[in-house]
Amino acid sequence: MRGFALFTDASLHAKLSCGVGAFFVLPIAMLDIAGGTGAAALLDRLRFQRFTATSCTALEVQTALWALESYRKDCRGRDEGRLQLYSDSQCIAGLLNRRAALENNDFCAKRSRRALNNASLYRRYFELYDAQEFDVIKVTGHTRPSSRDTAHSIFSFLDREVRQALRVWVHELIEHGGSAAHI
Repeated sequence: MRGFALFTDASLHAKLSCGVGAFFVLPIAMLDIAGGTGAAALLDRLRFQRFTATSCTALEVQTALWALESYRKDCRGRDEGRLQLYSDSQCIAGLLNRRAALENNDFCAKRSRRALNNASLYRRYFELYDAQEFDVIKVTGHTRPSSRDTAHSIFSFLDREVRQALRVWVHELIEHGGSAAHI
């Protein structure tokens, strides 16, 4: 099968309102390889970004947007086949199903009519979807190793790396006595 798998994950430090997002892209055919993909091959493809003044939901969407925009830029109009976005985020997995209601309410809360906190992120996500028409695949996070398929094993690797990157950043922040907003 032609196409690519885009894995995204994010980890938030709620008290500091900062987080780390990461992604990598693999040919879909690599998901069919028996035994999965080696960690060294994944590390070479892994990209990280730090986000400040964010929340859990915003961080997941920001990470997905950054990954989708990077993928789009790297492809530069080439026909790369179908894109599959893998995420453990319930928000990312359900956003396309919520699209009609969000747009009908102009990205405002039904009762208060105030704009949703992440309205601009949701709008951008839908713009990228319209441009790329990717598939969203919800990965169950934190599964037992014995019950993982290749996609779950790859996602588990990504999850560990993102949490480690956040720990390193928080340690840097604590050492320097600053906040994420100053980095």
